[in-house]
Amino acid sequence: MNYQTTAFPLYSPLYILLGVFCLALAFFGLSAPFLYGLLMGLVFPVLVSMRLHTLSQHGQATLLSEISNWKVYMQGIPLEEQRASLKNPCFRTPERLQQFYWRGFIARLILQLMTLGLLIQQTREIEWTSYAGIAAVAALIVLLLPIYHTLTTMRDMRAGAWVLQRVEAADGYQAFFQQKMRVRTALDVLLSLR
Repeated sequence: MNYQTTAFPLYSPLYILLGVFCLALAFFGLSAPFLYGLLMGLVFPVLVSMRLHTLSQHGQATLLSEISNWKVYMQGIPLEEQRASLKNPCFRTPERLQQFYWRGFIARLILQLMTLGLLIQQTREIEWTSYAGIAAVAALIVLLLPIYHTLTTMRDMRAGAWVLQRVEAADGYQAFFQQKMRVRTALDVLLSLR
């Protein structure tokens, strides 16, 4: 039994600090990092989930989920609920798996470049010798790091440095990345904020 006593974003101090940082940048007229967090943290995962659901209905993908039991405290009242979290999906053929992830990472890169373009547009009238200039450089770094990670992941995919694994139970293939001495599912890498 898992217990939840606070909201999910409070479990990760990194996301809280990132949110406060983006809010502080908005005071300087730089809303691009906040938009990036909104797009990549909320909109993009929903779109990917909808696409996976459509592929599942057409029989091209098998969605694996993990059901966990939780006890949630709502205003001091304990409630029990079950949550299903999406795991790494299985695709019928390796070609279909590669096509899905290539399209996903290209869409991710396009969204990242759009927010970078918005930041460049917002910084045109900033005086670079003020605090706003320092904030603009910090925002640029915050947006360039995820673009770098996306490009290196796409390079690894092109070089074949990701692992395709056949899953007999689901009659399909899954993909994994070996990053910094740990294995991450391809779906986790696709949906990560960095």
